[in-house]
Amino acid sequence: MSNINVCNKCDLIVDHIPIAKNRHALCPRCNTLLYTNNAFSISSVLALSLTGLILVVIANVFPMFTITMLGAEESATLIQGAWALLQKKFYFVGLLVIFCSFIAPFLFLSCLAQACLLLLTKRNTPQLILLLKLVKFFTEWSMLEVYLVSFLIAVFKLSDIADIELQLGLLSFVSLMFVSSLIMYGLNLEIFWQKMEKNAKR
Repeated sequence: MSNINVCNKCDLIVDHIPIAKNRHALCPRCNTLLYTNNAFSISSVLALSLTGLILVVIANVFPMFTITMLGAEESATLIQGAWALLQKKFYFVGLLVIFCSFIAPFLFLSCLAQACLLLLTKRNTPQLILLLKLVKFFTEWSMLEVYLVSFLIAVFKLSDIADIELQLGLLSFVSLMFVSSLIMYGLNLEIFWQKMEKNAKR
């Protein structure tokens, strides 16, 4: 946790001072924005994380769409799509789809939910530090938006030759993307570290 900020415009070093929620800290020299406090509470992050975990499971278990072509109807899930890529020997792409659409979101949300629960129940365990480090790591692997755009482009192209009906899996995936974006917007790990230090003093 850093106690100083460096202005991106004039390089002035400024002490990091806690500010009220939804307020902004400006550089005293050039008036450039230094940081904001849009952070959600830990309980809010926990609720969003649990919601996201449910959506991850639904998005990967239920079909994303149903294709009807020449009277034949077929549904496909994310996992089935990744498995098809692996069978076609597109190993890197198939594994990347599995990692970015299921493994990374699931681990990110589960680690975040566990960290929230430990902090809210005032249990400072060695596991908590590891969980917070994993959360920071998995925030760099949030590629749901990229995957969704690629998927929608493919569906749009298929719509010229087949009838496509969108299913629960796709709705859940879009909802998961929204929840993940909301978490990214309001997640401030500094609050988690401060809460951990506060719990340790009790």
